[in-house]
Amino acid sequence: MLNKKLSRIKELLITEAFLAETMLIKSLKGFMERKTYLLHEVIEEDEPIMNSMDMEMDRLCTQTTALYHPGPKDLRFVLSALKVNYDLERIGDHAVNIAESALEVIPYDLSELKPVINRISKQTIDMLRDAIKSFVDEDNELAHSVLKRDDIIDQLRDECMKLFSEKIKQNPEMSSVYLELVRIVRSLERVADLSTNIAEDAIFVKKAQLAKHGKEEEI
Repeated sequence: MLNKKLSRIKELLITEAFLAETMLIKSLKGFMERKTYLLHEVIEEDEPIMNSMDMEMDRLCTQTTALYHPGPKDLRFVLSALKVNYDLERIGDHAVNIAESALEVIPYDLSELKPVINRISKQTIDMLRDAIKSFVDEDNELAHSVLKRDDIIDQLRDECMKLFSEKIKQNPEMSSVYLELVRIVRSLERVADLSTNIAEDAIFVKKAQLAKHGKEEEI
């Protein structure tokens, strides 16, 4: 029975991860290509599904821990699944933030700013995808590669912020538009941070080590 519960947790986690990734991609595609229907899908259709999965995962993990007393590695998996579930729900929230900001800015011509946002978007999506894969496959090497990419996101964030700041000085009447772009980039940065959390949990499940602040400690 325990194995069935663990399998169900993993299946639900994969489904939830796919939805989180889809929401992020939809929100960015809607922004880049000015497709408002995608943005509304993220806000009105995908978010309620994500919230429902979040509650189901909480229930399932709590029940499994309380009733089946999993051994050390299985317990690490269940506890980590709870944390990953929270991170995925937050990623869904950030996808909604991006969609909401995109609806505010797509009436404006922002073609010259989109290349730099596209770069941080691509890096963030790749980090999220690899973090999820590292957790599902217990791929320690891939998890470490995700952790190393966080600095790249920080550099791209700084590049975006510098550019937006210059644009605000040049066109103060457009400040509200550029601030929505700041919100989009900040949301992408947070998704990248949450992806590193998932990668750290992958290492925890596989090696019983806490990977924090660039260090690994036995527990």
